[in-house]
Amino acid sequence: MTTQFAFRTVALVAILAFLAGCLAAVAGAQEPVPAPTQRTVVAAGTGLARVTPKDRDSNASIVAAVDAAGKKALPLAFADAREQATELAQQAGVALGALLTISNAQSAGGIFYGPYAYGSFGPDTYCGSVRTRSVTVGKDGKRRYGKYRTHDVCRFPSTLQRSVQLTYAVG
Repeated sequence: MTTQFAFRTVALVAILAFLAGCLAAVAGAQEPVPAPTQRTVVAAGTGLARVTPKDRDSNASIVAAVDAAGKKALPLAFADAREQATELAQQAGVALGALLTISNAQSAGGIFYGPYAYGSFGPDTYCGSVRTRSVTVGKDGKRRYGKYRTHDVCRFPSTLQRSVQLTYAVG
């Protein structure tokens, strides 16, 4: 009987403590301070650069070429976004103000090259081994599968795209 009474007492105290914590959280909550409304112009820009490795069969050369293309495409994306923002502001009849935010928008670069740092064999790995086998169709229409063979290949994107989103204040 006393064990049951003690358990009920502990359970009641725990429930009351929980409720007191919830009430304190609700009482301490305040209305969020409304942010001043600011007029902005948001523009997205893209930059495209060719990936040209010195050695198409060397993973290190391909990684260096992909990095170089990314560094070349980023300024092009910024320039494109700035041009878009300027055009939008002119069409709206307002002056472009200070740059408020910059966002690095990821662009889909293909099935193997989503974010540009990834290769088809893993991060920064563009060369690897693949298994293939030949298929022939006989006179009877049935497919005949040959033996598997393993060979090394290097796959990399021909171009690399970088995207940015810029938010400007309206001046």
